[in-house]
Amino acid sequence: MEVHHPHHIPKKLKEYLTEFLMLFAAVTLGFFAENLREHYVEKEREEKFIQIVHEDLLNDINSIRTIKEIFDLKIKREDTLISLLSNFNPNQTNDLYFLARSNSIREFFHHSKNGFQQLKNAGGLRLIEDISVIKKIQAYENMVEDTEELQSLTENLLMNYREKMSSIFNGVVFAQMINAKSTKGVEDRFLRPTGNPELLQNNKILMNEFLIKALYVHNNNLSLIKRLKQLQKNAIELDEMLKEKYHF
Repeated sequence: MEVHHPHHIPKKLKEYLTEFLMLFAAVTLGFFAENLREHYVEKEREEKFIQIVHEDLLNDINSIRTIKEIFDLKIKREDTLISLLSNFNPNQTNDLYFLARSNSIREFFHHSKNGFQQLKNAGGLRLIEDISVIKKIQAYENMVEDTEELQSLTENLLMNYREKMSSIFNGVVFAQMINAKSTKGVEDRFLRPTGNPELLQNNKILMNEFLIKALYVHNNNLSLIKRLKQLQKNAIELDEMLKEKYHF
């Protein structure tokens, strides 16, 4: 018995073209979907980093505000100390003790760098599309580094200042000046001595050396307070830019 096999009917060109277009569309859509997913993930990471930088900036702004208040007081006291050293009066040693000790306090700005560090370590800067934001962040970081260098110089000058103090002032008097009930930090950390306690030495050469060291500290603090004001201004400007561009 003869068996008849069905003939294979070749596809038309139009059907091949349709299948190709459908396959191409599927691959293309998959490619775009993956790209969109990656873009969304990276955008989320970018916004997360920026949010932490925003928090860092708020911490910096508040820290600078506090330090500025401290330095305003220190600079006034330094002016008075320099005047007393320039015109030494043995009946004003209580003021000398108080001002010399108060001006030896170290108080510095400490940069909040959590977000900035994450941006660097995780390659977060490449996620930021707006080049103006990148430049502003980098400029701020550079100014922070300059400020920290100036603070290091202040620290060295204060060490020299403190060393010279030990040749002039009685440590027992300094110990008695500590205010155990201090509530205002730098402002009332030390008590002014009663009477006019004697200096260990008050020869002109030694007093002049101390005056010069006090002047170095004072001049450096004037530069530092100016730098801190500019840094605070830059921090506020950068934060305003981030809030405007990232809508938070």
